[in-house]
Amino acid sequence: MNLNTFSNYISRGNYDVLISHGNAALSPDVTFDTLVIKGILQTTCCRGRRIIIDGGMLNASGGIATALLSGHGCVTAGKSIEATAITFIGELSTAYTLKANHCVQVNGVLSAKSLTTKHATIVGHIDIGQSAQIHNLEVMPMHTAMFERFGMNKYLKANSIEQIVADNVTLSNTICRTIDADAISLSHHTQVRKAIYSKELKFDRTSNVTVIEHRRSEDTDDGIQRKVA
Repeated sequence: MNLNTFSNYISRGNYDVLISHGNAALSPDVTFDTLVIKGILQTTCCRGRRIIIDGGMLNASGGIATALLSGHGCVTAGKSIEATAITFIGELSTAYTLKANHCVQVNGVLSAKSLTTKHATIVGHIDIGQSAQIHNLEVMPMHTAMFERFGMNKYLKANSIEQIVADNVTLSNTICRTIDADAISLSHHTQVRKAIYSKELKFDRTSNVTVIEHRRSEDTDDGIQRKVA
C-alpha cells in the first residue's frame, strides 16, 4: 500500500511507500519499505528499509532503525540510530549510539554518544561524547561565510571526540582525549592528549599531541582485534 498524506496523524499499517507532508505524528505500529519526509514527523520509534528526508525533519523519542538513511534536513533520536549506510546533509543527532554497518557520510552536524561504523566522512561539525570505533575516519571543515553571518555557532566550534579506535584517522580542528590507530593525520588546531600509532603520525604546526606512543610492529596484530570488525 502506498500513501501520500498531509494528515496530522499516520495510523498503523504496512506501507510500501509512505510520503509525509506538513506536521504529522507517526503511529509506532507503522511499518514501511520507504518513508519520505517532506515536513515534520514526530514518532516514538521509526523502523523501515529506507528513510529519506526531503527537506524535512524526523524527531523520534526512541530509536531509528533502517538500511539506508539519506536526504537533507534534520534527524534527532532519543535512543540509538542503526543503519547499514547513512548519507545525509544537515543535522543528525542521537542521545545514544549511532551505528552503521557500512558507512556514514554527513555534510553538516553529527552528534552522538558513540559512533561505530567502517567508514565515516564528516564535513562540518562532529561531537562524540564517548568513543568512535571506525576503520577509516575523516573529519573536514565546512568553509562558508554564512555561519558567522547567521549565527550558526555550532559549525564554528571545535569538533569533539572523546576517544577514537581506528585504522586510519584524519582530523581537522578537533579536540580528542585519546586516539589509537595505525595512521593518524592532524591539522587546523587539532588538540590530542594521547596518540597511539603503529605506522604513521603527522600533524601540522597548529596542532598538538601531549603524549605520543608508538606501538611496536609485533603488537599490531593484537591491536587490530580491538578495532571494528
